[in-house]
Order: sequence, then C-alpha cells, then structure tokens
Amino acid sequence: MYYDYLNIIGLMTGTSMDGIDISYVKTNGIDLKNLDRNYFYKYSVDTKIKLMNILREELSYNMKRKKYLDEFITNEHYLALKNLDILKNCDLIGFHGQTIYHNPHEKISIQLGNPQELSRMLNKKVIFDFRTNDILSGGQGAPLAPIYHKFIIEKHNLELPSCILNIGGVSNLTYWDGRKLLGFDTGPGNALMDDYSMATFNQDFDKDGKFASKGVPVKKEVVKFLKNVFFEKLPPKSLDRNSFKTPYKELIQKNYSSFDIMATLLEYTSQSIEMSIKNLPKKIKNIIITGGGYKNLFLMNRLKEKLKLKFLDEKDLGLNFDFIEAELIAYLSARSIYKLPFTFPTTTGVLKPLSGGKLYECL
Repeated sequence: MYYDYLNIIGLMTGTSMDGIDISYVKTNGIDLKNLDRNYFYKYSVDTKIKLMNILREELSYNMKRKKYLDEFITNEHYLALKNLDILKNCDLIGFHGQTIYHNPHEKISIQLGNPQELSRMLNKKVIFDFRTNDILSGGQGAPLAPIYHKFIIEKHNLELPSCILNIGGVSNLTYWDGRKLLGFDTGPGNALMDDYSMATFNQDFDKDGKFASKGVPVKKEVVKFLKNVFFEKLPPKSLDRNSFKTPYKELIQKNYSSFDIMATLLEYTSQSIEMSIKNLPKKIKNIIITGGGYKNLFLMNRLKEKLKLKFLDEKDLGLNFDFIEAELIAYLSARSIYKLPFTFPTTTGVLKPLSGGKLYECL
C-alpha cells in the first residue's frame, strides 16, 4: 500500500530537560527524508530549574497545578516554533511533550503539554499522546524508538545483528537481527551525572567526562548498584528518570571525593549498558550511540574498551545524532495518521503490534 509523504515537524524534549529538539522532515511513516532543517531551542536557566523542581512534585493528583504546567510547556514549544519558516509548509506537528513521570508498574506515563492549545496557537494539526494507547493495551508505553531505529539500520544496510543505543537521561537500546526487534531501557544514562554535575560543580553536565576522568569508580558501590532488581528483569522494560534516585542519594551522602562519585555514576551507566548488550540474543556486529551521552568522550572510551565492537559515528552514516529523537516523533506521527503500528510485544510488552497518538486540529 502507498502512503503519501507528509511535511512534519517533530518536537522532542527528553529527560535531560535542556531544551527542545526540532526536526523538519518528509515522511510517510515507512521512509523518512531529512531535509536538513534542524533547530535546537535551549531552555533558559529558570525554565530548567522549574522543570527539575516539577520532578519532585506529586502532580498526578493536582490537576490545577498540572493544567498550569501543561500550558507552560506548550508556551515554550510555541516560542520555539513561532518564528521558524518551516511552519509555512508543514502538514503536521508531532508534539511529544515533556515527560515528568513514567511508571510502567502503575501503568502511568505523564507528558506535559496541551496539544489543542498548540494547534490553536500555530494553526496546525498536532499529534500528541504517543504512549497511552500502548499502556491501556498492556504495554509499558516505552521505549518508542525501536521502529525508527530499525528503519535507520535498514536504510544504511548495516551488517546484522545491529544495535542503536540512545544515551539520554535514561539509556535505551534497540536490537535488530533481521527477524527479531527488541527494545528496552538499559539503566541510567546522563541523568544522575547531570544532577551531580549541577549540584557539585554548577555545570549542566560533565563536558567530555572531565570530572569523571579525574576520579576512580568505587567498585563496591558499582557492584551494589548492579544488584538492583531492575537489572534482573528480562526485556521489555522501561524506567523513569528518577528510578535510581535512592541509590544516587545514598552514594552522594558517603564520604567519597566528588571526582570519585562522578566516576562511579559514569560506571553505573557504562556497566549497565555492557550487561544489557552482553545479554542480547546474538552478538551484535556494530553499534550506533546517540543522545547526549555520545558527546561524553570519557564515557564513549569506556564503552569502547568494554564492548570491543564496531562503533559507527555521524560521518560514517551522514546522520545528525542530535536530532534522531525529533525525527522519531515525526516518523511516529505519520505512522499514527496512517494507523501503522509503532509499539510491539518485544519492545513494550503490549499484547499485539499497536499504533497510537491522537490528532488535534485547530477549532
């Protein structure tokens, strides 16, 4: 069956909470053509602080507060888009919203945003709420990326089995061997390191891993961390940004140097990724690493030492790793329009392949 290509703006603000990734693409939900029109809207310091504070709130039971925050996030997205010329020829906007709580056990995933209001403000159709249909049908609502990662692997004719690892606030992995598509969260990504970097060094993140590189991981703390029940679970499985806040608080309250703590947090990320990759059905031939984590040179060197795999970078593939998640949202938006599935039993645990998302039109 043929599906028309649509001009779609994909919007993604991840668990790093640093800003909004914007990507303008042509896609029909099967193929995707990047038009090299990518933008990043950086959150102000005040906005980032407000978002980080939201993570500490009990929002799901305070609808008045949530309504205010929905409007706040929507306005940030409006400001990010309002002066961009890509709006003129855009058929559709894929609006993921800001995830502030994800608990697969409670079947809850909360993304802030008011899609009806964004549609009205920009006079464009908006797709929103990519996770609810999956959750209501027995899935975890995450990760959403595997079907798009599979497209990237196939488009570039990568030798199989192949893997794409996104190291955002949380790390998630896609495995594709030509027959089996797996997707799951592997453990922490940058979130714990970012939180500690801000609290201790007044830096949004540990640039190039320079703080971690000055320390030595505390082995007994890493061993203890990897005994967390999450790592015993078989995929599919998913995490919230704050899933590991208890071991994080316990670590930072101990009498270790700040550099050793940062090195230990980096080791939490690298070893949980290593464990996940070693437990895949088949040994992978190559790996693509995206997300903020791929810019952490020290983390990348640790992973190369551990995994001993062929690492593919942006130049090898002609991709811009900064905008893969924004492209993903555009891709899923087209699949939503055409009722094509984007969550699967082997990626979210849903009972059968399922589409999702809701269309909002200006009233």
